[in-house]
Amino acid sequence: MSGEFPHLTLLEVRRGPARLTGFRGPDERAADNRANRARHSGELLSGLGRVTAHRREVAALREKAGLPTIPGGMPFLVQVTDSSVLEFLAKKLGIEMVAEYSDGFVIVAAEDVDLANFQAIVHDFEQSTHGSGLTASVLAVFDDVSSEERVRRILTESLHPQWPFPDGQIYILEVSVQTAGMAGSFGSKPVEPRKNEQPEHFAARVRAWELERDRILATWEEVRMEREAALESLVQVYQGEFLTGFIDNTPAEAEHFASFPDSFSARIRMSGKGFKDLVQNFPNLFEVAEPDELAGAPALRAAAATVDTFELIPPEDDAPAVCVVDSGIQEGHRWLAPAVDVASSRCFLPGISVTEVADLVRPGGHGTRVAGAVLYPREVPKAGTTKAIAWLQNARILDAACQIPDRLFPALALQQVVAHFHGGPRQTRIFNHSVGANQPCRLNRMSIWAAEVDLLSHREDVLFVQAAGNLSGTSNVPGAPGVSEHLAANREHPSYLLEASSRISNPAQSLQALTVGSIALSTFRGENHQSLAESAHPSAFSRSGLGMWSSIKPEVVEFGGDFARDTGQPPRLSFPPEVCPELVRSTLHEPTAGYAADEVGTSYAAPKVAHLACHLQALFPAHSALLYRALIVHSARWPAWTDGIGNDARLGVLRTIGYGLPDQARATENTEHRVTLITNQVYELEAGEAAVFSVPIPVEIRRPGLDRLIRVDVTLSYSAETRRTRKSRTGYLSTWLDWISSRRRETEASFRRRAFTDTDENTPRNGDSFGWVLEKRPQHGEIIGVSRDNGTVQRDWAFVPSYDLPEVFCVAVRGHAGWAGNAAGAKARFVLVVSFEAENADVPIYVPVRAEIEAARVRQEVQV
Repeated sequence: MSGEFPHLTLLEVRRGPARLTGFRGPDERAADNRANRARHSGELLSGLGRVTAHRREVAALREKAGLPTIPGGMPFLVQVTDSSVLEFLAKKLGIEMVAEYSDGFVIVAAEDVDLANFQAIVHDFEQSTHGSGLTASVLAVFDDVSSEERVRRILTESLHPQWPFPDGQIYILEVSVQTAGMAGSFGSKPVEPRKNEQPEHFAARVRAWELERDRILATWEEVRMEREAALESLVQVYQGEFLTGFIDNTPAEAEHFASFPDSFSARIRMSGKGFKDLVQNFPNLFEVAEPDELAGAPALRAAAATVDTFELIPPEDDAPAVCVVDSGIQEGHRWLAPAVDVASSRCFLPGISVTEVADLVRPGGHGTRVAGAVLYPREVPKAGTTKAIAWLQNARILDAACQIPDRLFPALALQQVVAHFHGGPRQTRIFNHSVGANQPCRLNRMSIWAAEVDLLSHREDVLFVQAAGNLSGTSNVPGAPGVSEHLAANREHPSYLLEASSRISNPAQSLQALTVGSIALSTFRGENHQSLAESAHPSAFSRSGLGMWSSIKPEVVEFGGDFARDTGQPPRLSFPPEVCPELVRSTLHEPTAGYAADEVGTSYAAPKVAHLACHLQALFPAHSALLYRALIVHSARWPAWTDGIGNDARLGVLRTIGYGLPDQARATENTEHRVTLITNQVYELEAGEAAVFSVPIPVEIRRPGLDRLIRVDVTLSYSAETRRTRKSRTGYLSTWLDWISSRRRETEASFRRRAFTDTDENTPRNGDSFGWVLEKRPQHGEIIGVSRDNGTVQRDWAFVPSYDLPEVFCVAVRGHAGWAGNAAGAKARFVLVVSFEAENADVPIYVPVRAEIEAARVRQEVQV
């Protein structure tokens, strides 16, 4: 542990059935359909008739043209009231759910026999037959090609205006195909015998569940392979090509599909004619998107050579490793070489040797600068010696123009990167990814790139430190104006950062990535120009949130520099040394300085956070990467300039700088006046479960008459399996979590009643809310319009008079059903961090709390 005041371990109180709240009122449209059954039935049957007729027509035309048969039935579109109808469609009607959209539309697929079953249920609904009532919630059926609705939802906003694609034009597009639907659900695994059940009967029930689970999983795998083969066949007919990126540096049989729990995706080069056939007739297709373009290569100034006496000492052999996923590294650089893990270096660019790992971005490099910021987060040392905190690993995925080539599919590249480095001798767990698109991320569905980050983070327990993305100085990208364009349109800093066009770029919206924005290092005012941002304010170029499903993005910020403007109208932008962070600089292309202050960007803010992650991995080497993320977020604070601003302005602060600037001391240790408590392991929860943790509050802190202000912080960090075909955060995750805490002076018994369903209903409830800054609902916190629950890292804080603290402060982490419903085995993994700090450093906290924790643990052991 670090220092005199190491983090303490939270007391686990108990686990049990969670008391969950929430009720959705009846839908007026469904009520109208029940009141007019004949009319609604007629409309649905008419739509189903058109679907059936069109299916037969398309089948005949494809056979005549010699085109391959596409398995999976006929694609069409239905409109429903809400997600609760999906299981009815899947299980009762036999319709396969392909993808759900935010406006109530669902792409589905069905064979003729399923349509006949659908029609039978509709007839039953007309006759008010029991079991058919949810038919009222199926609002409409649209046939396929004749309906613009399905095509508009499959194609992205930028691609749809090009529809229908010209037959002879060649496109490179990313396509996504659904594989696992809801119909195959194996329910909850039996966990305990029924009343009076014999052991052999219970064992037989468990075995039956396992056999059904294995059967469904095998069926899903067969379906996936069948649909991959069908897509390969269609692409081959139109002489298309799968672009994997792995030609010369992986085996020829390398996978060209990025697989997710419910779908697969691929990057394809093919004619417009082929893509039209795919969009119109492939029943399980749910997304077609253009590849993202990255922000351009940095425009760097030449730097004068310097004479220095600095020496870098290699890290300990078992030190953490940071994989720099970027443009390569100048591995022989004087400020980097002793820390570079040369044996692991690898190039992932297509058609290039795996050993071509140098940073060829002219003139001063990109990955080299990022790597330097991992080791030197504040300034580059000029004299003396410094021992490297971590090993630098070199994963080159960007070419000399700082771009990802068309042939390289980013999702597959990240798979290969994590397999190589996390699966290597150092078992790398920290990946710095200062790579992103040059425009705002889409919000209608998690992108393939970001979903891959989520999947790898959950399954491999790794941490991606992701740059939020940059606004260009000037831009001609449609829908993505640069800073110059904003200023010319009289949108001043920082207000233009809240424009939709300034939203974080793909893949920074990933729920599991730790997304990092930038703030200005200092206020600069020169003779003819000045910085746009003042010290510690959001940088002029830093992209902002909110992210997917109104999650808080970026979570944290670091010093990435700023732009300066002159006095012209419109002003010209520059980045003089006074606004730039000092960074290691590549010298491959010119004999200049090995470091300089001549470039800015969130690319260089992210590795400074990776540096802090290294400290945490060194401190907790056996713990989960979820804890590193939690402690980084937990340690962040808003700058002093935010003190006293109004609540309306605070929402803008949250959107631009998230939880603020992380602090190494706060993340790794405590003081006499601050105590941080963590879970000592990774916990798991299923939907409907709750786990309660507690902190006994010493009487000398909460005694009446002691009027001191205590800051209370709680941070939950969790991960779960994901599905791209679902529309919402709660559908994207197999199981999603939230937390509730004690109220002012609330008794432990009262809290347990709120947390669990199996507690005494006669226990009186007491206590008011702590007055959290964010709260669970967007209208309940001090900052209106945002909820703490929408991300997989959930932090909140409150300022409480010491006498209002409860005798035992409790936090309950609760599991909710996502796409997996209540199926056993669908668990979310989490860690929890809680801290108490005397706001004015005027109350000893650490030692009294530690004594109470130790006494409580002894009591627990005695009880056991």
